[in-house]
Amino acid sequence: MENPDTSLSKYNLAFKGKVRNIYNYDDNKLLIYTSDRISAFDYVFNDEVKGKGLLLTKMAKFCFNKTRHIVSNHIANGDLDLPSNVRDNCMLVTKTKVLPIEAIVRGHLAGSAWNTYEATQKINGIPVTKEYKRYDKFDAPIFTPSTKAKLGDKDINISMKEMQNLIGKELTNSIQKISIELFEFAYNFAKEKGVIIADTKFEFGLDSNNKLILIDEIFTPDCSRFWLYDKKLKKLNYDAFDKQFFRDYLIQNNWDNEQIIIPSNVKEKIISKYKTAYDLITNEI
Repeated sequence: MENPDTSLSKYNLAFKGKVRNIYNYDDNKLLIYTSDRISAFDYVFNDEVKGKGLLLTKMAKFCFNKTRHIVSNHIANGDLDLPSNVRDNCMLVTKTKVLPIEAIVRGHLAGSAWNTYEATQKINGIPVTKEYKRYDKFDAPIFTPSTKAKLGDKDINISMKEMQNLIGKELTNSIQKISIELFEFAYNFAKEKGVIIADTKFEFGLDSNNKLILIDEIFTPDCSRFWLYDKKLKKLNYDAFDKQFFRDYLIQNNWDNEQIIIPSNVKEKIISKYKTAYDLITNEI
């Protein structure tokens, strides 16, 4: 992909994240460019996956639009006069004060939550008396917040009390309620399309009026765990259609926190899985 630093050079780079470059657009808006970079285990790889940024942007826009009735989001109105090579990877958004929390909602026991439960019989630090198997669906979605770490650091799971200490009780309660409502809506929506959202992550900010706003990305393969669901057979396929495939590849190849050249067949598989999830959820097949 063209270097965004060249194509978007008229804008000041405000922040460079793991995957996104954020530029100052005007006094009240930011321009978010989603690159083809890929990260895993809080490590950013130099080798990019062509087409990944476009799929993430399209899916985030679709999901932000579908959930506007639940909570306001940071998508801003306005036509983007941008070079064609970067335009479709960009979102114009309202500036917010980003809250230092990642709001994670889990509908099924998988990923790090499963690893912790298997070792300690706890979920988010709370002892669990019910016996679960891997991938089991919870009776109700579970909210498991974490810190939002600086680039290069690792997110840390925190309790509700610790979250309240960081941002206050009122915001904590609002974020928990909205996050679960978003998850339940999207879970049912995606299931009808043949996709199960096992878990996902949200980020929030406060606008100039201190109104809570949904920001960053939502329900993309980078921030969610997707499985395929056969509605006729009512059967789940636990093969990951998200970034877990890449994480598993790294583990299987004894990756040691270092830069690698990602094989072309692995890149193709990543894009294929991301596109399958996108096509099913948006029905753009």
